[in-house]
Amino acid sequence: MPSFPRCEECEDVFQGRYDVVDVLGQGSFGIVFQAQRKNDRELRAVKRLDLDSATLPRAAREVTTITSIGRHSGYIFFDEVFWKEHKTGSAGHMYICMELCEQNTLKDWIKGNRTARSRPWMLMKDWIKQLACALDHLHSNNFIHRDLKPENVFFARDSQFKKLKIGDFGLTTRAIEGLKDWKQRTQSQEAGQNHTAGAGTPSYMAPEQIRNQYNEKVDIFALGLIAAELIIINTPSDEMGTNDIIRSGQWPIAWQDYPDAIEFLSQLTHMNPTMRPSAVEVSMHPFVQ
Repeated sequence: MPSFPRCEECEDVFQGRYDVVDVLGQGSFGIVFQAQRKNDRELRAVKRLDLDSATLPRAAREVTTITSIGRHSGYIFFDEVFWKEHKTGSAGHMYICMELCEQNTLKDWIKGNRTARSRPWMLMKDWIKQLACALDHLHSNNFIHRDLKPENVFFARDSQFKKLKIGDFGLTTRAIEGLKDWKQRTQSQEAGQNHTAGAGTPSYMAPEQIRNQYNEKVDIFALGLIAAELIIINTPSDEMGTNDIIRSGQWPIAWQDYPDAIEFLSQLTHMNPTMRPSAVEVSMHPFVQ
């Protein structure tokens, strides 16, 4: 585990408030670590972003989202955000202090649980419903996540790996710019607006996401891929990933044992986004009840 690189210029805004306990992860964007808040000894996860011209837009998107959608049980909640402009060197650091979850993500869980016994049918359905409810809240607040994948889904602490929480809002964008009331969308707005083409993780992208016009239904497609990985034990295969299988429309013979699941997955991953259900419709679908 890498050691925590201290920043002398941030001493007053961060080290004065938190004690670093452990480093949880590190990447090109910055570093995530576990820290204990000094005033109440509560444990938190803290993401420190290295700010420059390339990372500032992503950081701004994440902060805009977390301050706009409010708290919801399906999302990692955020306590505070602060930043320090540096006098020398890089532009500065932004600190996003948030709920501490289990270190293993849903991606780790899927890799470690490859048998039917380790994946109770009702629990898998409940997880899909939890994610759908969380997406409904996000979409109702006029945002698209754009990077929903198992790696960005976490487990609430002390939930015995039963409660999911979506995180990482770095690629989140407003579905419709300037719209104040999501329920008052026009038909043309519902069809999709221009967004950055190719934003997201290719293996979880909806077909239309590689173009620049799409809407919140790209998140439903990604949810369908995650659902497939949860309920169909032998995916992804060594030769073909879940996304490739669904894009091909050729369901493996082994999947024919799950006709209800295939019907459900087909709706979420329909090539035509207008034919995909909304997040609230997914949460109310008979398959996940």
